[in-house]
Amino acid sequence: MSNKRFLFVSWDSLIGDIAWQTVKEGHEVKYYIQNPEEREIADGFVPKTDDWRQEVDWADVIVFDDVLGMGSLAEELRRNGKLVGSRKSFDRLG
Repeated sequence: MSNKRFLFVSWDSLIGDIAWQTVKEGHEVKYYIQNPEEREIADGFVPKTDDWRQEVDWADVIVFDDVLGMGSLAEELRRNGKLVGSRKSFDRLG
């Protein structure tokens, strides 16, 4: 598999370990963490971005962790073939 560009989006830094493994496998990664109190998690291991929306065009693959409230956006990104995780129906779980 050729190297890809991965964008990880997390509200509470729940997928830093997966983002780091993706970096170790040689892929380009950007990681967004919404919660200011958690933004330091994975510093030095995974490159970060302050605005994940500006990185959508850059990314080949977008990975949301279990983010509630992002279902409609997730469906739109999925239609464009980039998204892994999150669905509109997940929003009803919260």
